[in-house]
Amino acid sequence: MNPRTMDAGCLRALRRRGHSDASISAMTPEVAFCEYCAYHGIMNMMPATLEMLDKLRSEVPAAVTASAA
Repeated sequence: MNPRTMDAGCLRALRRRGHSDASISAMTPEVAFCEYCAYHGIMNMMPATLEMLDKLRSEVPAAVTASAA
């Protein structure tokens, strides 16, 4: 992740969690999101949680997601 182009709110949350720009640069988007969630009190979020969300989304028929919007 590039700290220079990252959303300011996310960058602030990561820095407040003690991450340096170097450690932020080495993060995947999934790890950065999990750290952002942890900053906001959403604990135990892991990249595997996001992978499961992607799997569940892929199982939902297009008609169902269109009607939910």
